[in-house]
Amino acid sequence: MKALSVVLSIVAILLIGLFIGYLVWAPIWELPQELSFDKYDVLKDTLIIALTFAAVAIAVLGAAVYRIVSQRLEAETGKRIADESKRWIAWLATSTGYCFSEIGNIEQAIRLTEGAHEYAQELDERERKNQLLLGEIRNNLASYFVQAKKERDLARGYAEYIHKKSHKFPKQREAWEKTYNEVVEAFPDEK
Repeated sequence: MKALSVVLSIVAILLIGLFIGYLVWAPIWELPQELSFDKYDVLKDTLIIALTFAAVAIAVLGAAVYRIVSQRLEAETGKRIADESKRWIAWLATSTGYCFSEIGNIEQAIRLTEGAHEYAQELDERERKNQLLLGEIRNNLASYFVQAKKERDLARGYAEYIHKKSHKFPKQREAWEKTYNEVVEAFPDEK
């Protein structure tokens, strides 16, 4: 669309330039001729006026197309930047939470990873990379809840989620299935 806008603007500038050139040079070309009415003069003048209006219309259309395209690109770019920021903040919080879990501070790991979960939930879950992020976060949370022996329902819900998504992510399948089994053992069905 941007290329079309540029082409239309160039064509409009050329047509306007031709019209201005005609207005400047036409009287000079016609000086040696006799002052007589030619049957093509009206057609020629009408054609020049029509081309001028076409040039202006093309210029306006080109500017409108450029404006619309640039606004859409700005909006899309802004959304992508916001989504990428949320994704990186969530990954960072998840990684930091994992580090806290490794040194035995499960409560801090849970708080950080729950914060990551809030950021990740704002993302479009239809995108594969967002599904992976949510899976990693929920896997970690389920594991932390087992270690802390709390939030039975949340842990089971997260374990079910990663169990259902594990077939989509072969690299994570083993870890996710391990977490799922830990949750099922720690929090069996109450029947």
